[in-house]
Amino acid sequence: MSYIDYYGADPLAFWKPRTKEMNIKILRCSEDCLEFEVDGETHTLLNPLRMELMEIDGVIFAAYKIIHPLVDKARFIVRTDPTKISAIDALRKAKENLKKKILNLIDGMLSAARRGEQKPDFLSEEEYRRIKARF
Repeated sequence: MSYIDYYGADPLAFWKPRTKEMNIKILRCSEDCLEFEVDGETHTLLNPLRMELMEIDGVIFAAYKIIHPLVDKARFIVRTDPTKISAIDALRKAKENLKKKILNLIDGMLSAARRGEQKPDFLSEEEYRRIKARF
């Protein structure tokens, strides 16, 4: 079933499904700097990537700028200390770290779904029953 079949068409095009193909164009590449343009993605992928890059030893600067809020296009730049890590290697390492975190999240969600609903530790039995009664 397609997005339009499920949700219906949006005649004003205020909301669009995230089905756009992502394209990347390298603008500048050197040992200590990598600048690229990402078409088809916004904060959803770019902000976690930026945060992961900043955790890597040798990365001096990592940032992105959304060109316009209504356009899924951004410019991303990574600067590194070339004596510690190259910009492209930092990007590869950040990608692998994000991949591990996402797989751990998926495993955690699946195991929580298998365990079923449980009372959180911070609630008493009475508070939990009152909250459950609302739903």
